[in-house]
Amino acid sequence: MLQELLDKLDARQRVLLAGGSFVLIAVALFSYVLLPPIKAYRAGHETRAILASVAEQGQAVSQQLDSLELEVEALRQELHGDTVNLPAEQLESFVIGRLQTISWRNNVELMSIVPSAGGNVQVFQESVFRVELSGSYLDLVAWLGELNKELGFVVIKEYAMRPIEEVAKNPALFVNLSIASYRLASS
Repeated sequence: MLQELLDKLDARQRVLLAGGSFVLIAVALFSYVLLPPIKAYRAGHETRAILASVAEQGQAVSQQLDSLELEVEALRQELHGDTVNLPAEQLESFVIGRLQTISWRNNVELMSIVPSAGGNVQVFQESVFRVELSGSYLDLVAWLGELNKELGFVVIKEYAMRPIEEVAKNPALFVNLSIASYRLASS
């Protein structure tokens, strides 16, 4: 029966039928065989690009978090110095050691340190150190500048300065001061 139908067709119709069949088969092959893997490949490529972008942003967020953690730690260090984690029993020896180190670096003679307990100021426990030092004016200024960097948030409550020697140019000075250091009061 198919042969009879083909015999009825002239040559031009047979060529059109063969061409149409070829196009139909090609479209079916493309639609059902080639197109699904191409779509899957494109979807995988887009997913990979999205995941790469998320990973890069995740690294950027991670780097920002690390940077912010370092900044918070630097601010905590600036506020409390190295005394924040020290037990109260070790605070006095730590502060005395740091004051001596600052004095050596700045050519200042640390003559005496007398620690005493201060009072509570709101939620903070105050520790007071009465300090006597001597040195040149510029060395004493440098000493005071390093004091806050080394010990964190400290307050100079009392300050008295007088010359040790009677010379007109750059006399040695005697300084008597009280330094108050503050820590969170233990509950």
